[in-house]
Amino acid sequence: MRRFFTALLDLLLPSFCLACEKPLGSAPELLFCPDCLTRLTFIHSPLCPCCGRVYLVAAAGDHLCGACLAAPRHFTRARALFLYEEPLKEVIHRFKYQGKTACLPSFARFAKNHPLLADLEGVDRIVPVPLHPSRLRERGFNQALLLARALFPKDRRIVPDLLVRTRPTEPQTSFNGTARRANLKNAFEVVKPHRFAGKNILLIDDVFTTGTTVNECARVLKKAGAAEVMVLTLARVKEDYY
Repeated sequence: MRRFFTALLDLLLPSFCLACEKPLGSAPELLFCPDCLTRLTFIHSPLCPCCGRVYLVAAAGDHLCGACLAAPRHFTRARALFLYEEPLKEVIHRFKYQGKTACLPSFARFAKNHPLLADLEGVDRIVPVPLHPSRLRERGFNQALLLARALFPKDRRIVPDLLVRTRPTEPQTSFNGTARRANLKNAFEVVKPHRFAGKNILLIDDVFTTGTTVNECARVLKKAGAAEVMVLTLARVKEDYY
């Protein structure tokens, strides 16, 4: 009987691929068709142990990249699940700008057994990168908070209101290098610093581009007394893949 109702539900409310929107089979565990699933690039070693930049040459092994050697980061290490390219790029865009959250359960399943998450143990607080209130009103949700709740369901370590964005900033895609850092200067503030004193923090965001945003968040958190700041993002940009 249960199998009958499941089949009926699939008929009335069929599932579609999150990326190409082709119809899927009965009760798929992951909402990606086989073709799109094979095009997702999972990130794995070798990589930079600090920022997570990926190396194509396996023989090189894990080692610090030039950027992290030239300018040490305020976070200890950053990890991402996927390379930021199609078809995932379109799925993230729909999630972030159109509020299409059907992708979140699939992302949570991908993350559950991802080997790189073993690098992010010993976390005391989970902090989503905040939006400025004006951007939050415009969008209606903070994608980093929704992602945190999907990856860590009902986890009381999630503290969404203790790191705030104090001034509106231009989208980071409009800048590069020094301009990115200037755009975020004094943009974040910690509420109730004692909640972070001596704690290990996991920052959550959707995409790691240059790391400027999470690095500035980490700087503010470390200044407030955090012992260690780690970063987890859904994806990192293709430009960092070499």
